[in-house]
Amino acid sequence: MKNIIVISDTHGSIPDNQTLWEAFDNADFIFHLGDGKNEIAKLKEIYKDKLYYVYGNCDAMSSGLEQVVEIEGVKFFLTHGHNYKVKSSDILLQLRGEELGADCCLYGHAHIPTINKIGNIQLINPGSLKYSRTYCYMSVINDKVLAKIVELRS
Repeated sequence: MKNIIVISDTHGSIPDNQTLWEAFDNADFIFHLGDGKNEIAKLKEIYKDKLYYVYGNCDAMSSGLEQVVEIEGVKFFLTHGHNYKVKSSDILLQLRGEELGADCCLYGHAHIPTINKIGNIQLINPGSLKYSRTYCYMSVINDKVLAKIVELRS
């Protein structure tokens, strides 16, 4: 079993929340899905061996916009989502996930926490740490992904 914390859209800061930082410390992996270039740099310093990330539309980066990560037999497609128009529909994201053979597509951009399963693909948006104050806690067990949206409390 592997535990993963998925965050996105930090837009300038990661909350000083003890529960969140304990989750980072205890997780096997941390995924940042963009719009937080400075926060990604900070997390790289602290958690370089367990951090995977992509950049978003507000990060002004032309590379590092997508990544495929395989953990315990589960293939994750990481993207910010702006290139797939996720604010209006998840069909382009789903099609890209299918093209890549992904089991789970992780995206941000919309700031709305969502967990959907379409066909054989899970589509998960952890929301925004800054705006919705949410993240996703995932466990990979026996080639399956169990995911839960967690709301930060003050």
